[in-house]
Amino acid sequence: MHHNVVCQPPKKKKSCFSNYVAFHVAGSLFSWTLLSSFLLHQAGYSISTSLETMAEQATESARQPQHDVVLQQRMAALEQERAEFFKLKQQLESEFNQKRAKFKELYMSKEVPQFSSPEELKSQAASLEGAQSELSRVQAQLEQAQADMENIKAVATVSESTKQEAVDQVKGQWQEEVTSLQAIMKDTVREYEVQFHQRLEQERAQWNQYREAVEREMGELRHRLSEGGQEEENLENDMKKAQEGAEKLRSVVMPMEQEMAALKAKLTMAEDRVKELEASKVKELNHVLEAEKSCRTDLEMYVAVLNTQKSVLQEDAEKLRKELHEVCHLLELERQQHNQLKHTWQRANDQFLESQRLLMRDMQRIENVLSSEQLRQVEEIKKRDQEEDDNERIIQAKEQNEEDGTETEPLEDSFLGLSTEEHHSAHGSMYSLDTDLVAGGPLDSYKDCLRRVQSTDSLGSSPGLQGLGGHNHKAKSVSHLDESDFGPLVGADCGASEGLAGFGDTLSVSSIQLTAGHFLLTKDQEKAIKAMTPEQEETASLMSSISHAPDTAFLSPSGYRLVSDQEWNLLQQEVKNAGRKLGRRCDMCSNYEKQLQVIQGQEAETRDQVKKLQVMLRQANDQLERTLSEKQELEDSVKKGNEETTAKVAALMQRVHESELLLNTLQEAFSQAKRNTQEQMAVLMQSREQVADELSRLQRDNDSLTGKHRLHLSLQQQEDFKLPTTVQELQPLVLQLREDIVAVRTAADHLEEKLKAEILFLKEQLQAEQCFKENLEDTLQMEIEGYKEEKASFSSLKTELERVKDEKEQLESSLAETSKTLASVQGLKSSLEEQLRDLTTTKTSLEAQALDEKDKAQRLQTELDVSEQVQRDFVKLSQNLQVQLERIRQTDSLDRIRAILNNTNLTDISQLPET
Repeated sequence: MHHNVVCQPPKKKKSCFSNYVAFHVAGSLFSWTLLSSFLLHQAGYSISTSLETMAEQATESARQPQHDVVLQQRMAALEQERAEFFKLKQQLESEFNQKRAKFKELYMSKEVPQFSSPEELKSQAASLEGAQSELSRVQAQLEQAQADMENIKAVATVSESTKQEAVDQVKGQWQEEVTSLQAIMKDTVREYEVQFHQRLEQERAQWNQYREAVEREMGELRHRLSEGGQEEENLENDMKKAQEGAEKLRSVVMPMEQEMAALKAKLTMAEDRVKELEASKVKELNHVLEAEKSCRTDLEMYVAVLNTQKSVLQEDAEKLRKELHEVCHLLELERQQHNQLKHTWQRANDQFLESQRLLMRDMQRIENVLSSEQLRQVEEIKKRDQEEDDNERIIQAKEQNEEDGTETEPLEDSFLGLSTEEHHSAHGSMYSLDTDLVAGGPLDSYKDCLRRVQSTDSLGSSPGLQGLGGHNHKAKSVSHLDESDFGPLVGADCGASEGLAGFGDTLSVSSIQLTAGHFLLTKDQEKAIKAMTPEQEETASLMSSISHAPDTAFLSPSGYRLVSDQEWNLLQQEVKNAGRKLGRRCDMCSNYEKQLQVIQGQEAETRDQVKKLQVMLRQANDQLERTLSEKQELEDSVKKGNEETTAKVAALMQRVHESELLLNTLQEAFSQAKRNTQEQMAVLMQSREQVADELSRLQRDNDSLTGKHRLHLSLQQQEDFKLPTTVQELQPLVLQLREDIVAVRTAADHLEEKLKAEILFLKEQLQAEQCFKENLEDTLQMEIEGYKEEKASFSSLKTELERVKDEKEQLESSLAETSKTLASVQGLKSSLEEQLRDLTTTKTSLEAQALDEKDKAQRLQTELDVSEQVQRDFVKLSQNLQVQLERIRQTDSLDRIRAILNNTNLTDISQLPET
């Protein structure tokens, strides 16, 4: 690289500093382009993720299948377009990397074309603004989603509180109903017991009265029969029958008492069962309440966690916003510093080129003044100095090798090989002078370059070191280059400038070039060496202008000096001073290099901050997706709860309808049974009245009979009955008495038969009444039990109906709340659809921007191709000039130099011969 620095014309003002600045600007622009593309990639990724999330939400929330199909097709198209965009971007990046590799390879041989940095900076600023707007929009979406989440949480808390209140209210109502039912049950049982005892007492009283009446009748009959001797057996039989009737009555009364005890036992069992059912219901309600309390605690914990996450996300968003503003400010400051540094480097490069041009003119003047004897003396002095310098450098190289490891061993071997080659060289004075130049001045500079390579973590050895070692001059692959390699490039060029100190000891322009015999050069380097510089063109023109003079005019006799010894010593001192000045490192260059390293460190920190911001943005997007998914799950659970509630309401309404129908049928059956019972009671009362009338009639007949007997007896006693005294009087009396006895007997038989018939009728009637009473008691008992069961079912249906009404009211309230929530969800859906449309427009704008970037990349590609062609032409020209210069250096006469210069009149680069 140091050959090119010397051969560049002063008009172009190109040097190591300009090359370094230009290539650093190109690298910075490329890094900014990559950063902008990375930001665009991240923005596209965030947009695609938000699109996917919102499309999934829209797909889940929408119920129309056609709308789902359209959204799925649209999402598939968007995914395909995004894949194509990423594929195209990767292809462009790979192509650009390849072209950049070629461009770096050409730059390693010559120089780097300057890019239009203002346009690149504007495009980067535009991409940065787009990324900032995208970030702000995503943050706005996140805030909106968080607000929606807060609304849903508020609705959930309100619904939970209302649900708890409803549960408490239902529990209170249930307890009140249970207490009221227990009181009603106890009152009903007490009333039934009182009524049953009253009825039983009434029936007992009636049966006692009836028994007393029958006993009285039996006593009367017994008294009547006692009067007649023959009727005793019948009366005993009647008494037995009456006792059997009393036993039957006892047999009827005892089962009734047993039935009462059984009914009491059943009543106690029913009360125990009711208590067990109430206890089981209470346990179930307690279990449900405990489950709801645990769910409520979990929900409260979840709400608290969501609140903390929201606060953390808000803090992160604020931090991201502040850091983004700081990064933008730092980027702007870095851009300004970069521009200032570029202008400063340009001015320093111009000053360096000007000083170099003046130094070259001084060297030409010295060359024209010195003679061959002076050149020989200079060569001897240089050899002595070179030996001393070689010894010192070998010692320094060994120390440096011990400190820095094995990295500098190839370099030291190359230097030792060169110095050995210098000592054993059989070339003339020109070659030995060139060897002194190569092995002398640039050694420290190359060691400094090596240290700089190690400090900047370069991936390969410096090109200047490779060229000096003479073992491998092939340029490094650009794929292994990094921006840290540019530091060694500057060191190599500076080393070349330090090597120019040898110009003070040379006597010809050709001595500042390296000979081809000491190095293994590539084709490009050989072409660059053999090309003619503008200074050589001026020399050729000067030689042609004086070609008319004799050749011996420029030659001095052997050993003759054109100047005095004093002037010669002063000239030697000036040359040494000039060499020291040129060998000294430039403070401004070192300062600029330090500033450049600081700026590169700041750029790396900025990139790290940008990566951190992108990671935080990705985390915020993931949090937004999780929040939206949780919101969707909550909405689904609310919908499912609404559906289950509507189904329960419908089932309960159906049960209520069936219960009402059953209640109506039971009421009709109860009214019909009541009417039948009333009719039967009326018939029984009528038959009882008939029996009472018959008994009163029989009583009257009995009373009349007993009265007539007593009347006849009293009448007989009142009559003056005189016993007959004679048999004639006794016979008619006996005959009359016999007739009376026969009449009485016939009347008694008739009365006995009549009484027997009446007794049988009464017994049959009593049996019929007993059977009817038993049947009536059975039917009444069955009806009582049915009525009890109906009443229990009515009470349960009543409680169920009230519970259903309460649940219906609760479900209606929850349905109203759910409808409100659904309305809010519909609003959120519309807003998300609007956001989807906005994202679609943003995607189209980003695609247009991507097309613009593609066109820009194509334009840069064309510019790169043109610059490559220019570099090839320049390398070709430089090689041709180096060949001409080498030929001039190897010539011995001015005629051949003039002939060589006359053959270089070219008008186009295509006229150069292939070397």
